[in-house]
Amino acid sequence: MKINKKGLGVKLWIYFTAFAAGILILIWLLQTVFLGNFYQGMKEKSVEAVADEIAENYGQNDFAQTIDRLVYTNSLLVYVTDRNGNLLYTSDEHGPGGSFEPPDRGKGMPDDDFGNGGGMTGGGGRRDLPLDFSDFLDRLKASSDGRVSYTVSQDNFSGQSLIYGRQLPEAILYISTPIEPLDSTIGILSVQLIYITVITLLAGLIIAFFISGKLAKPIVKITESAAELAKGDFSIRFEKGDYAEVEALSETLNYTAVELSKVEALRRELIANISHDLRTPLTMIKGYTEMMEEVSADDEEKRSKHLAIIKEETARLEELVGEILDLSVLQSGNESINPQNINLSEVVRNVLSRFEVLSEQDGYRFSTDIAHDQYVFADKARMEQVLYNLIGNAVNYAGDDKTISVRLSDLGRGVRFEVSDRGVGIAEDEIPYIWDRYYKSVEQSRAKVGTGIGLSIVKNVLIMHEAEYGVKSVVGQGSTFWFELKK
Repeated sequence: MKINKKGLGVKLWIYFTAFAAGILILIWLLQTVFLGNFYQGMKEKSVEAVADEIAENYGQNDFAQTIDRLVYTNSLLVYVTDRNGNLLYTSDEHGPGGSFEPPDRGKGMPDDDFGNGGGMTGGGGRRDLPLDFSDFLDRLKASSDGRVSYTVSQDNFSGQSLIYGRQLPEAILYISTPIEPLDSTIGILSVQLIYITVITLLAGLIIAFFISGKLAKPIVKITESAAELAKGDFSIRFEKGDYAEVEALSETLNYTAVELSKVEALRRELIANISHDLRTPLTMIKGYTEMMEEVSADDEEKRSKHLAIIKEETARLEELVGEILDLSVLQSGNESINPQNINLSEVVRNVLSRFEVLSEQDGYRFSTDIAHDQYVFADKARMEQVLYNLIGNAVNYAGDDKTISVRLSDLGRGVRFEVSDRGVGIAEDEIPYIWDRYYKSVEQSRAKVGTGIGLSIVKNVLIMHEAEYGVKSVVGQGSTFWFELKK
């Protein structure tokens, strides 16, 4: 099987493996390279905490017992001297080394500073000051904060010792603790880490392989289904996976497939509608042209009649083509409106006057309720187009009743236009689609002229005006189209 280096499974496998390797490298660094520094840092903090507690208890009656306890607990060697380096008290984890009488008692510690006299021996025997004490004192005096910390190599010890000192109110504190050699420990850890690394990497590779496959499998299926959808198979359905994101993607694509099938149906209907609507006037024009050549060439009356019909059909054809082009411009986003303060009441009346011929010739009745002088900020030409299309749509689907009601109401904050018919109405499940271009309700008979473009133009113009719009309809009782504009 060919491996796609950009595939989701391969990428997940690489990322998971890289993550596991990164964790192992970090563990190696912490347990080998940085272990000594980490250990020494922790040791320094521990010794500093002991020194702080000794300093806090300096001068207390149980000062010597405090030192002995801290020394035993932390495996330390502690010396307390006066400012001249004369030993006042010493202790290590094996027991106190005792204290010695300073040469000049006036310069030493008070007798009761350690809970007993300056000549206390503590039973531990004499312990000399460390060999590096003079260097220690020099470092301490040179320090800016009265504290010093450093490491020294021990002749009788394979490792190093941490030396810490600080100045007390009338004394000097010296603390020494060995820093254990970590070479053997690091060696043991290195062997263990080798085994851990091998096992972890193998386990990580196996787990990453199965996880990446499980994640990539539903994506691969969706991709294959999408390819079928792209070929025009709108019946394809996308399988849901085990993950919320994949499930959401499948639902979205299934919805897309359903909507594309509707678009395809509309496209086919468009072709049929356009073909019919263009063919009818073209056929009329062709037929009457031939009649003029063969029948009415020498008959002026018939010729004039035939020419009038040709002009009428040409006008219908021009209007249809113009309507299609108009919608294309609106939906392209390149059209802009020219809003101004217009008297919508007058605009409604002017548009209605264009339908008076229907009352005279075809018996249509127009019932009007138009509020006086309702001004809005809108594009006059586009609003005339909206009103004409809505009223014309009501005329086309008014049914045998042929009654059209037109209302313009004052809402205070705006105006509301309504046009109602008493035709067959629109089914509830079809209402969301009537604003789509070329859509026609199955309940409604086909208009004499038009492809279902008019309402789509209305929708786009109203959206450009940020107007609210809608329709209320009951099958068998008629429909009411409305929109609201702000003043």
